[in-house]
Amino acid sequence: MNILVFKTNIDNMQKLASVNNSFSEISEINHWSVDMEDIDNVLRIETSGNILESNIIDLLGDIDLYCRDLI
Repeated sequence: MNILVFKTNIDNMQKLASVNNSFSEISEINHWSVDMEDIDNVLRIETSGNILESNIIDLLGDIDLYCRDLI
């Protein structure tokens, strides 16, 4: 299992729903969460596959969300 952690601008339920729609199509994502109370709106993803940080950054960028590697 891999854990990816990102700083994002996911700060409301509409953005969260957009992420959910995008991630629901990726079978390698086992679990993900966003801490919208954190100043960095931390996105944490647990994967079972070979998903790269750049794949997540590009995917969220495609739906106009900010996402940068936190670790």
